Amino acid sequence: MDNKRTIAITAFAILALSGIIIALLLPSQSKLGNVDFYIFDSNDNYHYEVNEPLEFIVNDTMAVKGRKLLWQMGNGDALKDKHVINYAYKKPGKYLVTLSIDDSYVVNKYIKVISGTERAAIDSVPHIYGVSEGYQGEELVFAAEGYGMESWLWEFGESGTVDAYDQQVVYTYENPGEYTILLQTNTTQYPVKHHITILPRFEKAEEIVVVDSLTLAQNDIRKHLQAIADARVSQHSVYYEHYNYIRNKYFCIPADRVAVVVNGEKYNDFTGYCQGLHFLESNTKRHVRIDEVLIDKIHCVSTIQVTQSYTEK
Repeated sequence: MDNKRTIAITAFAILALSGIIIALLLPSQSKLGNVDFYIFDSNDNYHYEVNEPLEFIVNDTMAVKGRKLLWQMGNGDALKDKHVINYAYKKPGKYLVTLSIDDSYVVNKYIKVISGTERAAIDSVPHIYGVSEGYQGEELVFAAEGYGMESWLWEFGESGTVDAYDQQVVYTYENPGEYTILLQTNTTQYPVKHHITILPRFEKAEEIVVVDSLTLAQNDIRKHLQAIADARVSQHSVYYEHYNYIRNKYFCIPADRVAVVVNGEKYNDFTGYCQGLHFLESNTKRHVRIDEVLIDKIHCVSTIQVTQSYTEK
């Protein structure tokens, strides 16, 4: 009888101890299940290039705090125990980057590193920088960017012929509608296209009510910055959707040359500001609210003034 009691007590103790161990391990694995990492290129052109400094960042620093981290770069190189690393590849190719945590949890991502020749081929394709929506009678600015261009032939789709011959041009549509802008350069076999919607002016009696395009643009940028702030850290596609929308619609210079002034005193470049807004500011115990956005001009924005506040989650 005593032996049976002893066996029963021992079995119960083992079950209880196992339960405690499982309870301790489950939250840990749950936290690691949200861990990911992001890769940022230093020149903000969304290409990973040979000898370009790349930054690899763990999205949740608290989840990996005190843990053993091992970065394997896919070419034999490895770095240890850092949640942010800087690394440059010496040769082009496709690499599998692996982040190992405590030798038990692994995150993998493929990265394609291109050569200078590939980069030149990509960058030789001209890009049209300009708004995708404007108003009848409004002066709209368009610019062509790309290497090796010496001639520019712009067709704005309204006159049926070539309308301008400079790298940066100003055009005013006389009629509302949907238009396809064509740009032919000496570096392209076929024209580069850009779609634009021209909205009608509002008329009341004989008075033309001028639409405040600057306010519309500022509110539009504010809305998309708020979407970046509201997105979860794991929603990188949402981040890039709204980041690229602002960049493509309002900038004609690289995003890292657009200055952002926060609450009148904190200066960032646009890319750095958006990354902080998404990965740092709105993913702690407080939430960022974008109260107001002011820009220096509607087209080819170079300075953005942001007023923002914080609320507790």
